[in-house]
Amino acid sequence: MSSVPRADIPDIATGSSPTTRAQLLATVAASALILATLWHAFGEPGMLAPVMAGAIAILIIAGFRNINARLRLTSSILLALGIVLLPFARAPWEALARGIYVAALLLSLAASVMLLARCALRSRHVHQVGAGLRGQPAGRRYLVFAAVSQLFSGALGLAGANIMYVMAAPADETDAGRRTATVIAVSHGFSAASFWSPVFGSMALMLALYPSLHWIQVFPVGVALAQISLAVGAALDRARGAVRPSAPGVAETASLQAGIVLPLLAVLLGFLALILVAGRLLHIPVAAAIVLVAPPVALGFGMFERGPRPSLAAGMRDLGQGLLLFPTLASEALLFAAAGSAGSVMAAAFPDAWAAGVAGVLHGYPLLALSFLLFGVIASAVLGVHPVLSGVFLASTFTPDALGVPPLAHMGAVLGGWGLSSCTTPFSVLSLTASRYAREGLFRISLGRNLWYALLSGLLIVVLLDVLARAG
Repeated sequence: MSSVPRADIPDIATGSSPTTRAQLLATVAASALILATLWHAFGEPGMLAPVMAGAIAILIIAGFRNINARLRLTSSILLALGIVLLPFARAPWEALARGIYVAALLLSLAASVMLLARCALRSRHVHQVGAGLRGQPAGRRYLVFAAVSQLFSGALGLAGANIMYVMAAPADETDAGRRTATVIAVSHGFSAASFWSPVFGSMALMLALYPSLHWIQVFPVGVALAQISLAVGAALDRARGAVRPSAPGVAETASLQAGIVLPLLAVLLGFLALILVAGRLLHIPVAAAIVLVAPPVALGFGMFERGPRPSLAAGMRDLGQGLLLFPTLASEALLFAAAGSAGSVMAAAFPDAWAAGVAGVLHGYPLLALSFLLFGVIASAVLGVHPVLSGVFLASTFTPDALGVPPLAHMGAVLGGWGLSSCTTPFSVLSLTASRYAREGLFRISLGRNLWYALLSGLLIVVLLDVLARAG
């Protein structure tokens, strides 16, 4: 997924910085946005769109000076395009409201994941993983880093990938080839996690656009697609000759690694079970369940972090520090609001005759239709178009019924294109971060090292989804 063009994420481990009036105002606005998102999830749409739009606007204004200039320009163009096309859209205000709801959901999810990431960064188990990973045998170094990156990213999103980059490329790493290969493995793990993890904004958005599907239905297909992409990555890694001599003490390190990773995996599975049960009992989407559950989980971690005796005061204080990080989401707020609204309006304004013409050519040919969706998202991302925009547009304009493709395969194609584009486009925060840690040029670490990965993975994914579509 293309994302905000900045190479760093905030210091979510401590959250320690001077508190300003603008920061407090933005924190209140972000908290109000989360509450409005939950209210909407519980079936009270009403007049929430103006409330959400106001909260997003306050968040953007409060942190506007920290937003990248290129992102300001891109978002301004998208907003202008949406305004120009609004009079031509079918049910224009409903289309605009859908875009606002999309932005609110993605921002609420990002804020909730940020709270969870603060807990992970202070866990001693997480900090013990790095040394064990770097001591893995050379022949399975890619697969181990990619698999653990998939685990961390699946639980914490981009924050999990950032933790993995620190493990993959420590400051004292002198082997440039091994450093780059390991960083790429981490990127591929993040890409793979986006196929199935409910903490990703892409999954939340797709589930919102496909109301007939539930996350538990998408999960097994997404896991299968993720492992296909990692198999392609491992084959390319070996073909490039990225294998280096094994580090000493491999057996001891591998054993230690299993003892640390398995408890982390248990925590992840427990968290997934918690949000699934919450979503099922409360009849809300999985993304909304994460937004609902994350603050209490962060509160509980803060209460028990300093000892076996819980301290509510310590938990509340720690949660408050986490909430004060919400203003750092100003860039995401601007991008999601612009791309979500413009994408929704563009889909509503796209001439029916044009959409019918394209759909008529593809209808009855699932392989071509799925390729159109998947590679359309990748191509758009490489050109700098955020998948929030292309994903909303393609999923809303060329619907499963229009293309004659089952919803699950249709969603898998859009989601697959989004995931593969995250490490292929030079315009994503993932590629920027990978470039910084690998100490390689941005275009080389993205297109240069991942183009074949995206093309080959995309082809295999499309073939699998075609089989799924024909079987359905």
